[in-house]
Amino acid sequence: MINAPDIDDPANRSTAVLTFGAVEVFRNSRFPVWVFDIDRSRVVWANDPALEVWAATSAEELLARDLSTDMSTSVRGRLQQYQSGFGNGVHFDEQWTIFPRGNPRSLLCRFRGCVLDDGRMAMLCEAQAINPDDLNLLRSSQALLYTAVMVTTYSTSGECTYANPAARRAFPMAEQAALSRFKNADLRAILSREPDSDAEGTYLSDVATSRGVRKHEVEIRQSYDPLEGRRNFLVTEMDVTEQEAAKREMAVLATSDALTGLRNRTYLASAAPAFLAAAARHGKVAALLLLDIDRFKFVNDTLGHAAGDTLLQEITRRLSEALPETALLSRLGGDEFCCLLAEEEGERAFLRVCTSILRQLRRPMLVDNNDLSVSASIGLSISENGMTTFDELLRKADLALFDAKGNGGNAVRAFRPELAERSHRFLLVDTELREALTRNRLELFYQPRVSFKTGKIVAAEALIRLNSPTGSLVLPGEFIPIAEATGRIASIGRWVLREAVRHLVTLREQGIGINLSVNVSPKQFADPSFLSLLRQVRPTLDGVQGDIELEITENVLVETDRRLQRVLMQISDLGYKLAIDDFGTAYSNLASLTRYPISCIKIDRSLISHKDFRLLVTGVMTIARTFGARIVAEGVETETQRLWLEKHHCDEFQGFLFSKPVPFAELQRMLGAER
Repeated sequence: MINAPDIDDPANRSTAVLTFGAVEVFRNSRFPVWVFDIDRSRVVWANDPALEVWAATSAEELLARDLSTDMSTSVRGRLQQYQSGFGNGVHFDEQWTIFPRGNPRSLLCRFRGCVLDDGRMAMLCEAQAINPDDLNLLRSSQALLYTAVMVTTYSTSGECTYANPAARRAFPMAEQAALSRFKNADLRAILSREPDSDAEGTYLSDVATSRGVRKHEVEIRQSYDPLEGRRNFLVTEMDVTEQEAAKREMAVLATSDALTGLRNRTYLASAAPAFLAAAARHGKVAALLLLDIDRFKFVNDTLGHAAGDTLLQEITRRLSEALPETALLSRLGGDEFCCLLAEEEGERAFLRVCTSILRQLRRPMLVDNNDLSVSASIGLSISENGMTTFDELLRKADLALFDAKGNGGNAVRAFRPELAERSHRFLLVDTELREALTRNRLELFYQPRVSFKTGKIVAAEALIRLNSPTGSLVLPGEFIPIAEATGRIASIGRWVLREAVRHLVTLREQGIGINLSVNVSPKQFADPSFLSLLRQVRPTLDGVQGDIELEITENVLVETDRRLQRVLMQISDLGYKLAIDDFGTAYSNLASLTRYPISCIKIDRSLISHKDFRLLVTGVMTIARTFGARIVAEGVETETQRLWLEKHHCDEFQGFLFSKPVPFAELQRMLGAER
């Protein structure tokens, strides 16, 4: 059985089952009709007019022909496109030239899907000899006449045998159509040899045209001359000069920083291998310099982003002046700049360059009528014998920069191996912290606060500990900065608050009422969910004799911040007490403190341990009493300190003199003993 479409019904676009008996309709047609097995490149059925077209002596002789022997790659690809389209009910009307026994026959063909009895999709072909008056032929000719695509054919000797009007407009003179117009030597070589499948493809070439040298996208396909039957090349061309120029411009934009005009990280990463290789070749030492402007955010926040942009442009100018001409300077983003440079002297020369940069940046800059003086931190990494990769240099410079900023900024740090060890420790602690949050390895210790009046514990400060899998405790001085850097501080803060509330309720059930104080990170106050959490746990504390006291460091309160003021007022309205921790370590004044609902001031241990602590602490206590806050002395370690504080009416103290931080169970035992 052969399945074929009903060709008498033009509206039919799907395949229909047709028995061999019905094939008689096609057999008796005066037009050539045949069925072509696309997969096997053979005719599997043909009527008598088709045998004549194919110059076949019999149906058996035609069906035995293997038509793949001289089938070009482009024809094979087109047949596969037909086969795909047939499955969707599509038919094709095209002009084709076949070459039975080497003689060209030009036909107007209609191709439809035809399902063979084994289920494969074949092609039903209806053909008729071309009539010059045929409308389809006229339409095809018109498309070729008016298309903007340049179409030419070339013989294997390199002679242009045909050019459509678009091509003739581009190459009006016969000699202009010669292969010499292609500036791409590889393309000229392809068009000068016998056609083969390797020749087919798309190429980009500069081409001499009537408009000068233009950029053309050239597609080459092997074909046959419809008059002579010889193999030739069919060449189509599109003028893509403007598109290629736009691509180049986009490439420049993709590798440039719009604000400063410097190259960006993408460009620097791609240029680094050649730069490093050239430095090694000339006997120079290469280095990567990573620079970050100190406190740049302050400029954006106070003067606005436009002023910040102006400042970055001026910094770019000064960096360009301070760096050697051979240096590759880029802006990585924000206020971070990166530079590759090479010197014969190595690290000594690089440090001189860095010192010059810092000196240039410290000179006042006029930005929006404001005289600004900025500082920067610089991390430096040096290539080892030209073998270090860009990514490795950048990673090491980043570690050095982190060290420079961590020591107050306005400094240069060259990478040293110990920085990598520190980074490894950072990652290790961060991993332990992440696991601690999910595997319940965090624990609250408490350091008691003792009343001078009663000598008993009236409060305790919650201090978090991380239980390492090795069994050791990781202290907050190590993991809290890491938690702040990685953003885990919010999760830790939520856990601490919930755990302290749970412990306070436990003490209530035992008939014990004390305050538990919890340290709050500045980032927690900026987190909208923090206030929601405080509201959520507040009902749990109803009826509890003690309360939760939130401790905030003094330096957070130095700057006037209306948003922070509103948040602290809302926290106070919820019934929580607020304490200033580490008081005396930042510049404060009475006016700034009175803006906030502070109920307790904790004098920092550094003042208590100072040799002139009496004078310093007296001043702090005077400020605290001005607005009625309780005074707590931290870090009390000697009886002399305790007696002096008691004599001068300090309210409470905490420190090793009474107790170090202890687990909650030990705090319970101590409170029980006092009862």
